[in-house]
Amino acid sequence: MHKLIEVELADTEQPEDNSNSDGFFYLRVRTDTRTFLFREKDRDYLTQWYDALKATQIFGVPIDKQPKTQSGIPLFIHKCIIFLSNKIDSEGIYRISGVKTRIERLRLAFNQNLHEVTLSDDQHVTHDVTSLLKQYFRELPVSLLGPWNHQLTEAVQIDDETERLYQIQDLIYELPGMEFHTLKFIMQHLYNVAQQQDSNKMGSENLGVIFGPTLMSTHEPGSEFNPHEYQLITVLIDYFPWLFQVNVELEESKGKELKLAEAELRKIMSNIDAPPRSVENSWIVEVFHNQNSLNIKIESGQTLRDVSAEILYRAKLADGDYALHEFLCNGALQRPVHLSEYLLNTTVTLWEDRVQRSWLAIDLNNIKEKLKIFEPPSADCTEQVTTRSPNSSLALRSHIPSVPHVTAYEGTLQIYEGKKKWKELQCKLSQDNFSYSKLKAKTTLNLLNYSWYLGCEPNLSPPTNHCFTLRCVDPNRDHKDDIFKAFCAVDEQEMWRWLYRINYVKFKEPDYRLVRSKRATLQNPNNRNSFILLDSRQQT
Repeated sequence: MHKLIEVELADTEQPEDNSNSDGFFYLRVRTDTRTFLFREKDRDYLTQWYDALKATQIFGVPIDKQPKTQSGIPLFIHKCIIFLSNKIDSEGIYRISGVKTRIERLRLAFNQNLHEVTLSDDQHVTHDVTSLLKQYFRELPVSLLGPWNHQLTEAVQIDDETERLYQIQDLIYELPGMEFHTLKFIMQHLYNVAQQQDSNKMGSENLGVIFGPTLMSTHEPGSEFNPHEYQLITVLIDYFPWLFQVNVELEESKGKELKLAEAELRKIMSNIDAPPRSVENSWIVEVFHNQNSLNIKIESGQTLRDVSAEILYRAKLADGDYALHEFLCNGALQRPVHLSEYLLNTTVTLWEDRVQRSWLAIDLNNIKEKLKIFEPPSADCTEQVTTRSPNSSLALRSHIPSVPHVTAYEGTLQIYEGKKKWKELQCKLSQDNFSYSKLKAKTTLNLLNYSWYLGCEPNLSPPTNHCFTLRCVDPNRDHKDDIFKAFCAVDEQEMWRWLYRINYVKFKEPDYRLVRSKRATLQNPNNRNSFILLDSRQQT
């Protein structure tokens, strides 16, 4: 497999229109091992190939077509600025250039696999990252503020300072969501850099000269230098708190709290196979509702049931049909979080290397009714005692269901085999085990070690829209194994038949609804007989 390095429409004889005297147009593709030259008479067809190949990269790709964080900020920009946030006192930051060879290696790494690149102090140099970030902005086909260049540069020329600032603020808040949040993120970083100008020698005017052309270029002939562009960036930096309505001290405080929370979560991850234990420390979990972010304080050993009332209170929701949902892979995978799950352990999974662009959010509890359709009469239900490992994300229980016609089921599913290939196989559910066979090889999954999700990972090209995914949550698993197993059913009803039975094995009851009522909570997770009754009204 060749790793793509660069792709360009090119012709050595007539570069202005990429055509040749023989009537062909050319596409040059450079990989890590060799360069390929493709020719085609249909320019539109060749351009489609160029666009498709270019879209797999980061540099030179329109900003709206790049992977983003959940707040809409391009992931490349986010990674660079997060790394640089602790380097803002470096002398000459954004003025001193990095080492060309290191910059090219880092560019290649980002272009080939953006999600796998992690910037770290021991492997990367500040000026290499700042040089690459500037290079990224210069190569955007449409700069971040290019479409609004004329309105913004006209506003910065208004003589009356008050009117000038109000006009700029109005234009900023008229920007589309992605452009607004990205601009705010960049300007907050540059504002922090300018606050350290005594040590880094980079004030707002210096930064304006550097970022004016890169953020505002219209790529029009004769537009290489416009003094009003860097004047505008200087104003955005100097008046950042007022223009963007930001409480800088509060943001710094939140940033410090989140960094402490991240450090604590990393400690938990390093000892993930240990059972939850009662400790004095608490952690902050970010939960989203609509467009709001809620910071929920939790402790080890607390289940979702224990903090259900606080989540509803913080979200200003009365008792209703709401559930906490976990989203993975930029929302492609979704599942409701069961009230019996240890919430801290569930949160830790969001920090795993393979699980990126993930979050928790409050949404309607629309899963329960779909599962209830397949619920058998209660008289048919029997139970058996089993042991559940306390280091899983589930609270300890004394039994799991053993219902013959619920935990035993067979059917055909399409199973993802890799390289966008799916294969139809006979699958079987028996007690805790989910199994399927391919030729003479049989694969068996213990469902107690898996969480189920609606949907599948992006770019798998599923044969139907009725997909679900099993994700391994066993802390003792082999980390070389693929933790995601994707399946497709022939129709929606068949998908829910499987999910009802899988859910029954794990939880028996689809108990997802957030409640504010009194509840029993486990005081000591190592002692199943230690319960106390809490009144949600007494919670702070």
